Amino acid sequence: MKLLRLKLLLGILLLPLAALATDSDFNGRWRLDAEQSSALDGWSTMDLCIEINGSEVTLQHDMRWRSTRVTETNVVNTRESVNLSNYFRVEQRHMAVYSPKKSVTPVTAGWLDNERTLRLEALVPVEVSQGDATIRIYSEYRLEEGGKKLTLIELHSTRNRPLIYIFRKLSADDTSRP
Repeated sequence: MKLLRLKLLLGILLLPLAALATDSDFNGRWRLDAEQSSALDGWSTMDLCIEINGSEVTLQHDMRWRSTRVTETNVVNTRESVNLSNYFRVEQRHMAVYSPKKSVTPVTAGWLDNERTLRLEALVPVEVSQGDATIRIYSEYRLEEGGKKLTLIELHSTRNRPLIYIFRKLSADDTSRP
């Protein structure tokens, strides 16, 4: 009986902490500030929708170029590595470098800076004219104070310079699409 009371008390005390973890400033729809960002070659606009549910982080990319609209989602886990069969890369359309059929991309994720930065590392298999290769992509999603601005920094093993994308958070009632 004492053990049951202790578990109940612990559950009541930890419930607010669990609720705070899922109510992150990261959650919501973010719109690319194209003037402040690296060139978005191959696309004209991008929204990033983030949803954190415990250790699971959903990153949905809503992309547009003229009448072409694409929505792709990567779901990662901050507690364990995941293998994604359709890992989405922003630049893949412009570079025309695609993953081989039936390939998987191992992705690790974790929190830095007191959960103000989400870190991802992906080892993306690709087909290139010389054969198969692997691109290592290291990404940091940095939330700025106030939770209204998000900076995405991507380092690619195939590039000497990082890609930097700046996003502004949309209000919850803004249902516009890019």
